[in-house]
Amino acid sequence: MGYLLRETLEELGRYAFPRFKRELSKIQPKEQYERIELESLMGLSRAALAELLCSHYGQPYCVEVTVKVLRAMGRSTLAYTLLRRGYKTPKELMLAAAPDHSPFCTSPPCAPGQHFVEKHREQLIQRVTSVSRILDQLLQYSVLTDEQYETIRAKSTRQEQMRRLYSFMPSWNTTCKDHFLDALKETSPYLIQELQGS
Repeated sequence: MGYLLRETLEELGRYAFPRFKRELSKIQPKEQYERIELESLMGLSRAALAELLCSHYGQPYCVEVTVKVLRAMGRSTLAYTLLRRGYKTPKELMLAAAPDHSPFCTSPPCAPGQHFVEKHREQLIQRVTSVSRILDQLLQYSVLTDEQYETIRAKSTRQEQMRRLYSFMPSWNTTCKDHFLDALKETSPYLIQELQGS
């Protein structure tokens, strides 16, 4: 598990790695675990921090803690990649993701496991016009990383941009999808009203 954490931490750049340490020091772990103070983290290399996470939190909880920190930083894709590699079965993956970031929407009219933005995917891809404003809001809320934002903006048509945006959705939790819906309500209120009434 240590090498997985080390590889994940190596994905963090010069400025993101110190931020990871700051966010880690703020995380409130499960009852039987103690929080790691920021002073203990300063000066640690990526390999040393990965080792500390494994020894302090044990396996597989060290993965859950790392995922929680990455999500707090807005690095949802990296967090999801770590989850997929750290848990071997879909059931383990779902249980690890569920406590703080349940992928299920319980609000009607969505079916179980399906958020409004998933249910109306095709309509939204074809009919949303203000994609740039939506992307700006999702970037502001750290739903998208800078790299994802630029990747989407590089697409030539708004339909292609929306499809690329949806390609990142498997790593989102319900809160991320709610931010997306809020942005849609602000930029395309009449479309959303129509879809909600359908």
